Amino acid sequence: AALKYKKILNGVAPKKVKIKIFYQLGELYSIHLDNNNLAIEYYSKILKLSEDLRELVKVEEKIAEIDFSYLKNFKRASESYKRLIQFKPRLKKHDFYHYRLGLSYLNSNEFQKAEKTFQEIIGYREHEYYLKSLYYSGLIFFKVKNWKKAIRFWDTYISLEKRRDNVVQTKFLMGNAYETMEELKKAYNIYYSILGEYPNNSVIKNRLNSLYKRRIARKR
Repeated sequence: AALKYKKILNGVAPKKVKIKIFYQLGELYSIHLDNNNLAIEYYSKILKLSEDLRELVKVEEKIAEIDFSYLKNFKRASESYKRLIQFKPRLKKHDFYHYRLGLSYLNSNEFQKAEKTFQEIIGYREHEYYLKSLYYSGLIFFKVKNWKKAIRFWDTYISLEKRRDNVVQTKFLMGNAYETMEELKKAYNIYYSILGEYPNNSVIKNRLNSLYKRRIARKR
């Protein structure tokens, strides 16, 4: 099918036909032929040819998803998500694109841009990804070793999060932060609160034993 489409492109084809073929080639290479780089090459040709806004949005979505989820090209994904959130009128999936933009920055270690994006989301309480943005804001500060700020965001997050597995994972990170700051009693208490719930319970037991010994050593 791909070869036949390419043969048509070698001839004289109207712009609308070319756009349709480029889209089909993008679909073939991304879904069936396992060549996402070539898929993006064909999708990108549509961005240069088409003037149909709906078509442009659909193609930009395809490119962003491939870059983010499959190629892990987060810098290029962030460019696509920026364009998607700038579309007027505001797109139905605007909140999702906004959230993905923050994640793209985070995954490419552009922490200042990621923080700014998640703060924009947090500033709008009705945003679909408000809660997740609290968690990721904490994670950014954890990664840059600003433990106190990380804990402040996570305190707010766990007070609102209803999924226990997410709360447990976040508390584990908070325990790490307290431990790094040498606030051993707080670290011990927070690890103890998830004893029996963390996926690898032996990790929690080892942390508790280690903290107990360190606290005893301090008293001596």
